[in-house]
Amino acid sequence: MPESFELFRYLDHLRRRWRVIAVAGGVAVAVALVAGLLMPAQYTATARILIEPPAAGDLRASMAVSPVYLESLKSYAILASGDRLFADAIEHFRLRPSRSIEQLKKSVLKVTMPRNTKVLEVAVTLPDPRQAQALANDIAKRTVALARDLAMEADRDAIADALRQRGEARAQLGPGETAASNQSPGAAGSPKNESLQLALEAAQMHLQEVRSTAGYRAERLKIFDPGVVPERPSWPNLPLMLLAAVLVSLAASLLYVTIEFNYRLEKSAAPRAVPPLARVKNLND
Repeated sequence: MPESFELFRYLDHLRRRWRVIAVAGGVAVAVALVAGLLMPAQYTATARILIEPPAAGDLRASMAVSPVYLESLKSYAILASGDRLFADAIEHFRLRPSRSIEQLKKSVLKVTMPRNTKVLEVAVTLPDPRQAQALANDIAKRTVALARDLAMEADRDAIADALRQRGEARAQLGPGETAASNQSPGAAGSPKNESLQLALEAAQMHLQEVRSTAGYRAERLKIFDPGVVPERPSWPNLPLMLLAAVLVSLAASLLYVTIEFNYRLEKSAAPRAVPPLARVKNLND
């Protein structure tokens, strides 16, 4: 019974102090509304890149995408958010950063990959919506070009390594024996020469394989959605700000009213001090 009684007293206290909660909510909403209207609008444009599997791979293997493979594709997100690539992009648009490249990139660029997808999203937030869309598309194009250049460089390195292996095999076999083996591949020779000949043939086949698969072993990046010019600002989000203001003011006002109720409850429950003269009078009586 005492707990129910205190609950009813608390609810009655809330009923009598509703003006405090209402005033706190109204002030918070007004402050959030003014702050939202005074903040400069920011627009976010997004360009999307599709990461296709290597063309030289097996079709069935490319269709069975594993979580490990999807996790490896996040390296392209790191590639798209590189400092040098971002610096070249803002220099191309002649944006004059008032902060460092790292700080500006953190507030302007956001590169993500939705879960379990092969899509790379490049989002750019700027006060100018057209400039945001253009910069997002430009960063996406630079990412595709950089990935292609890295793949071509890897192919060149692989071909150079295969040529080196073939040259070493020819050097070990000797020029005369190499010419003889070219004229009569089935000619018999010493076991050592035969092993060297097999090594040369393996190196030659490896070189042909590397040359035939050049340009088809890396993932292919393609922009399938360059994005559109955003019409609505992404920030400030007035509905979200007003909702947050209402929730914060409600929590703060309830905390204040609860503390006030406990203080009054403790004050009323505390024993009152009896004056000394009243004590003497009571003893005489």
